Amino acid sequence: MVYFISGLGADERVFQFLDLSRIDHKFIQWIEPQKKENLNIYCEKLIAQIDTTQEVVLIGLSFGGIVAQEISKIIPCKKVLIISSIKSIQEFSWQLNLVRQTQIHRIVPHWLLALSNKFTADFYFSTENPAESRLLHQIIKDTDPKFLSWAIHQIMNWKNEVYPENLIHIHGTNDRIFPINKISNVIQIQKSGHFMIVNRFQQIQDLIFEMIIND
Repeated sequence: MVYFISGLGADERVFQFLDLSRIDHKFIQWIEPQKKENLNIYCEKLIAQIDTTQEVVLIGLSFGGIVAQEISKIIPCKKVLIISSIKSIQEFSWQLNLVRQTQIHRIVPHWLLALSNKFTADFYFSTENPAESRLLHQIIKDTDPKFLSWAIHQIMNWKNEVYPENLIHIHGTNDRIFPINKISNVIQIQKSGHFMIVNRFQQIQDLIFEMIIND
């Protein structure tokens, strides 16, 4: 079974353009975290949605890629495929490193985080047309600000040192959230940004099938 984990605050809508009819799959649903819950405990709760009696393949997008790596430390996974994500804080941009070091995100109100996300989203996600922009902004609108704040804190304090040997990383060369110049050991999607799961879905889909079905 292939399990898809969406990005920060997003849901399966970001995968809607992929034709997944050839694989048994399920979309992992975000659950509300406790206020001071750490990422490891949260991931243990998500595992309740996974049938561990079967082979497990995890596909994580952005924050979902981080979650997928943490889940793979708890249960055996045949493969872990991350898209538009990172493998450790060493792959942070200098801007994200500055936020991490100052922990400034902790003093920013929830509503301001959501508002700034809305105003800058099209640039950072590299949307390419009005339809993509509408989809992105609807996802942002539906995101719980408290979940957004919690998840950002988990990203900023992630302490991953190693990643699975069976991990595959797909990344866009024009990603503005996690710039490619800081990313190592990836399959590059040329001239693609952080929203490439939508605007480069055919390439992503082909890679998924190549890595999973043809394995």
